[in-house]
Parts: sequence; structure tokens; C-alpha cells
Amino acid sequence: MKLKKLLLAGSHGATTGLSIVEEIKTRNLDWDIYWVGRKHAGERNKLESLEYKVLPKLGVKFYNLISGKIENRFTRYTILALLKIPFGFVQSLFLIIKIKPDLTLSLGGSSGSLVSFWSWVLKIPVIVHEQTSSAGRANIFSSKFAKKVAISRKTSEEYFPKEKLILTGNPINKNILEISKKTNSLEVKTILITGGSRGSSWLNNAVKPILESLLNKYFVIHQTGNEDFNKFKEIVNEKYLHIGQAEPSEWFSILEKSDIVISRAGANTVSELIALKRPSILVPIPWSYHNEQTENAKYMESLGLARILQQDKLTPEKLEEEISKLISDYPEIIKNTINLVSPDVFASKNLVDLIEDYI
Repeated sequence: MKLKKLLLAGSHGATTGLSIVEEIKTRNLDWDIYWVGRKHAGERNKLESLEYKVLPKLGVKFYNLISGKIENRFTRYTILALLKIPFGFVQSLFLIIKIKPDLTLSLGGSSGSLVSFWSWVLKIPVIVHEQTSSAGRANIFSSKFAKKVAISRKTSEEYFPKEKLILTGNPINKNILEISKKTNSLEVKTILITGGSRGSSWLNNAVKPILESLLNKYFVIHQTGNEDFNKFKEIVNEKYLHIGQAEPSEWFSILEKSDIVISRAGANTVSELIALKRPSILVPIPWSYHNEQTENAKYMESLGLARILQQDKLTPEKLEEEISKLISDYPEIIKNTINLVSPDVFASKNLVDLIEDYI
């Protein structure tokens, strides 16, 4: 019997991809799985992307697509990214012909949109998955070629053809679900500060002046991203854990230890924080497409778990004030959300069910 070939495509989405692959393996589905995406995290650095580092360890065949990462603000790297698109357009066609997938699942970004287009041209069924609470530019484009568009939140419905929509939730890792079964402490001992896998200079710059004050009372885990890692090397304190980029196993351990979180508002991070019921201060990226990070943050806020601090109000003093307020309200937040169930508990199952229907 011919093996089924599943092609995952995206310029990001390692967390979602990892959760999908784990669900496929849990079902013992005898599929060959491929990932077409970016070897490097962005145009401005040569740091390896999380998907490139993690997915091949699970037996996923990784292909680097030189497609250019188009950010939602113009920088000196934008022209370079635009120049790469024609090359990626041709390269993605040859990769599709080489792999011959039975189905393509697009997780967004320029890689996802290019692969979706050529899959449609070659009559390969396409499913698009939107992780955010709004919609990414690439997924809106890719939805034109898709059989189905799987969304994580109902707030994304307005951006896609209604006849193609299915609400699946946003896949989260099984380790997160295991951690979520544990009862949260009623006392804040550990603060996690994270700017996402690549870190956030805005957040790091606001945190640095107040670190000493925080360390007088709490253990602080600070995920700076690799670019800012050296800026914090001189801080030596037994209550301070400083890391650049965390791989999944390390990340799950860090989340388990945390009591409150200060973070950007990426879709996957927010999904994990909701599942773990971690009271958080979220600082959305203001230039994200359709304000997707703000929408993600608002969703978590509506569940009673998050406070939103806009980037233009982000100062060391304001951040310290908001942390103090969150810690003061922490026991009440934990009690009020004790029965909250994540909308993403069955998302991996729902999405793989959908894939099985079309592959």
C-alpha cells in the first residue's frame, strides 16, 4: 500500500507543527511527513528557526524554502525579502513536484502561501490553519486555494469564506496538557519573562532596570532571545535564570515552574498560557497584521487571565506597577479561573481528523 505524504508548510509554526506530528504518531498513522519552511528565523539574523531545529528530530523531512520573510513594517531588510520571492516561487514548485504530497497543510507565512498556490495548481488538496484570533495575510491569500480553512477562534470567521470554515482550536503540545492538570499555587514565587522564541528587545529594555527589584522578592526566568542574550550575561544572581532560545522540552519545564508571565502575545504562547491558566501581562506587537497580537491578548483578557500593556505605554516603571497589581490580584484570578477549560484541548485531534478526511 502506498504511503500517504503530508506536507506541512509555513514560515513559522513550529509549536503547531510539533503538536500535529505528535497526534499523527499517537494514532500510528503510517504517513511520510514533510516540512517546507525557513531554516533561519528572520532576514536580519542567521539564527536557526525552531522548526528547523526540532521537527527533523521527529522524523519530519525538512526543506528550506528561500522565500523571504515579509514583516508588517518596512525595514532595511524588506527589499532583500522581496527580492527572494521570485526565487521562492520557482523553488516551491520544484519542491512540490519532488515531494508529490497527498495533502498540503499551510500554517501561514510566505512559505505557506507559495506552497498552497502550487498545490492548488497541481490539484493537491490544501487545508489552511489560522492560529491567531484574527487572520494572517498569507493565510487569507492561501484560503483561495483551500478545501477547508481551520480556525482557532470564532473571531477569525470574518476573514475567510464561510463555506470553507471549520473551528478546530489551536493545537497545543501534549506536555502542556499534562502540566495543565496540576493545581496552580496560590502564591507567586516565579516570574517568567519572555518575548517569544526570538525574544523582544522592547520587553528586555523595559525589564532590565527593574530586575534587581524583582529579584529581591521572586525567582525570575528570563528568555531574552539569542540577539539580546549577551546584554544580560553580567547579571549573576542565584534567583535569575537567563536563557536565549528554549527548545520545547526546556520550554515546557520553564512554563511548569512559572506562576505569572510577562510576554508578547503570539498565538501559540497565548494558547499555552490559557491552557495552563497562568495570569499574565501581555505586550502585543503593535505592527502585527490585523492587530493579531492585540486580538490574541484581548481573547485571553476576556477569560480573566491577562492584563494588556500596550507597547507605547511600556516603561520600566509602568511594567513594575502592572506586575505588582497582577501579583496582588493573583489569588483571586486563580480562584476565578479554576474551572476554566482551554478551547484548544482537542485541537490537535480535530485538525488531524480533518486531514484524514482529505488526504
